[in-house]
Amino acid sequence: MKVVPSIAFGDFSGSAGDVTARSIGGRTILNHKAYQNKVKSAAQCSSRNTLSKVSRAYKQLTDSQMKAWGALAEHLKGISTFGKAVEMTAHNAFVRINANREMAGEGMLVDAPDYRCDVPEVDWDAIWVTPVRVLFTGIENPTGTYKLVVKMSAGQGAGVSKGWSKTVVVSPGMVDNWGDAALTQLYTKKIGFMPAVGDKVFIELYWLDPATGFVGETMRTTRVCITEEEAHEEGFEERVEFTLDNVSPESHVSKLDIDLSTGAPAISFDTVCLGHSNVASSEVYPEEGIPTSMEGFSYVLARGANGTKITAQSYQVQFIGSYNPRIVLAHRGGYYVKPSEVFGTGVYYK
Repeated sequence: MKVVPSIAFGDFSGSAGDVTARSIGGRTILNHKAYQNKVKSAAQCSSRNTLSKVSRAYKQLTDSQMKAWGALAEHLKGISTFGKAVEMTAHNAFVRINANREMAGEGMLVDAPDYRCDVPEVDWDAIWVTPVRVLFTGIENPTGTYKLVVKMSAGQGAGVSKGWSKTVVVSPGMVDNWGDAALTQLYTKKIGFMPAVGDKVFIELYWLDPATGFVGETMRTTRVCITEEEAHEEGFEERVEFTLDNVSPESHVSKLDIDLSTGAPAISFDTVCLGHSNVASSEVYPEEGIPTSMEGFSYVLARGANGTKITAQSYQVQFIGSYNPRIVLAHRGGYYVKPSEVFGTGVYYK
């Protein structure tokens, strides 16, 4: 027979079966006994395997290589390369730097990298969190080569003030796109669901130098999830981008990335045009059409993409939003060949 403790025990504390009792302020509180979950997540297993592999690799270094890592560790003791000043050994430095590189998809360094300067903090203009969007805008990448590491939590109650232990790596290292970092898909893939309106999301982010494995100071912030309407009222302006994911498969392109800047009348192209019929042009049919307010055109360079020779060309790209909405990429100069790679940045005229 199982004996279950009760308030009759006065200051009783301890466990009996699945019940735990503790005395607080003269009262005995009963709870179901908590058991530690010994099941490791896929992310935990991957992280531990990486650390184990890197740690084993350190033992294969030569004496001179270990000495160089030791010298680097001595230098790193008093600086905030990893977010705070820490005591560090040669082994610590080797594991931390190579774990960072592995996370960013880079190979392992056996020779200690040269320390040149601290990796800077992350600067941004705005972070938008809605039930359908996670987007960082106005990110300034000082060198253009740093990768952004972002850790985020699932939506927490608005009253939660200490949720940093709940953050997980959403982006192990991404390059911003014209100062924007779109994290919606990465967030839902990692967390499993988007936050609800009113939820608080905890965010940590820092730059990673993939060449050396050094990282900058971790920046911490929080955002409360708001509606899309509230985001637009607060100044959010959605950037227009056309890819193969949001155009009709009948479009005459094999590669498509047309990106309109929100801060300037500029447009970026990275598209391979296949041509159609006997006309020196290709057409793209956006699935959601093109608003008439977006009608305009741009000029951009191109080159032959058939692999035999480089053929310089120029294209006019026109956005038509009225009858039969489409994007027309029309050849305008140079010897026309197809397929043609339309690439670079042009001025957007409305």
